[in-house]
Amino acid sequence: MGSELQDILLSMEQNNSLLADDLSSTANVLDYSNFVKDNVWTDAIQTAINENQIVIIPESSEPYIIDKSIVVPSNRKIVAYGATIKMKDGMDVLMLRNDNVIDETYQKANNSVKDENISIFGGTFEECYTSRLGYGRSGKVDESHSMYGISCCLLFNNVRHLTVKDVILVNCAGFAIQTGELYDAVFRHIRFDNCFADGLHIGGSTANLLISDVKGNVGDDLAALNMYDWHNSTVTFGPGENILCEDLELEPNGRYKAIRLEPGIYEFSDGTKVDCYLKNVVFRRVKGIRTFKMYLQTPPYLIGQSPEKGEVGNAYDITFEDMDIDLIRPIDTFEEYMKSDDIRGNCAAFEICSNVNGFFLNNVRLTLHRDEFPMSYLIAVGPKSILRNGKEIFDPYLSGIAENIRLKNVTINGEQLKKPSEYVKEIVFDDVDGDGNSSGRGILHDLIVEQ
Repeated sequence: MGSELQDILLSMEQNNSLLADDLSSTANVLDYSNFVKDNVWTDAIQTAINENQIVIIPESSEPYIIDKSIVVPSNRKIVAYGATIKMKDGMDVLMLRNDNVIDETYQKANNSVKDENISIFGGTFEECYTSRLGYGRSGKVDESHSMYGISCCLLFNNVRHLTVKDVILVNCAGFAIQTGELYDAVFRHIRFDNCFADGLHIGGSTANLLISDVKGNVGDDLAALNMYDWHNSTVTFGPGENILCEDLELEPNGRYKAIRLEPGIYEFSDGTKVDCYLKNVVFRRVKGIRTFKMYLQTPPYLIGQSPEKGEVGNAYDITFEDMDIDLIRPIDTFEEYMKSDDIRGNCAAFEICSNVNGFFLNNVRLTLHRDEFPMSYLIAVGPKSILRNGKEIFDPYLSGIAENIRLKNVTINGEQLKKPSEYVKEIVFDDVDGDGNSSGRGILHDLIVEQ
């Protein structure tokens, strides 16, 4: 599927480029300097964008300070090579978003007006933070925090034909880039400099997405495909299809060396459900990541109480290829993992508790350190469980089935994989929390190793 998906997405990228070039009126924000007050450029940039389809923010040794969100309508191209757009101290709303953002937390949007044909080329977007602040304290969609699941620097939500290229994001306290209801989009040559949450946080209802050459230092996932997510982390729920993530690299000092792919079944407040599945997804040439997480995770819950609603999700044709993974230690450093607890201490390069049909590893070179972590594996299928202060951190009641698994040119510690049973684990819990709600299991079907 990798080459076929690449052809689809390269054609989409070319079409996006043609749309970006087919714009007319052009303006330089310096022509709007009469709107600048106290060295704040918000009104100048916003007016230029409102009145022109192409806006140039020229190179400057001094940052363009903004004090509120820049809103970008359809058919706009922003060119900002060499320019730094920096938030003013005390600003707690996001820096830039498209115009017609939507909130689908409680019900699916019907007949919404989509923004189309938005491009951003170049530019550094800099926040003023030194740590992750938490939801609702930075990157809000507005001062009233009317969309609970938005916390980011740049928001692209309810958009078709989007290109973000050659952009740098600095000191972001929330997600650097957050998306959802996104179709035909390209993120190419993106850099994260000292960001504290996810770099790219991709939400539900997404199709035809190319993520290429994305690097930097983030505090959470470098690129997360969270079709299902917690209420504080998204406002869109739905499937993700045709997604290629290539040439991703987390810096060695990156704070969290994992990437999450999260399908799930989401239930709206009226009881209707949406299958937030993943289909035709390829990750290739990824560096600095120890674990790919592909399991539903609800918020921690007190033993004896019910976890948040959510059902195991579905995934189809998920491929990982051309990468080296060094599982030098478990990605989650709870004592059970660090001491290789016989029941809860499993860790793996690929951790799955979803219903997966079509899971492919090709040219994957894994290093395990079983002298220190004997419960480490290539693939672990099944639930996770950690108890802390009377709370369950994970979801030990969930079960997942992974089938149609193909492993080609996979090596473990430099040797060709020949006996997958040594490195592939089915996790089974038998009321592990003693609450009658913790007996999930993982099931593997149809695993083939090819040389």
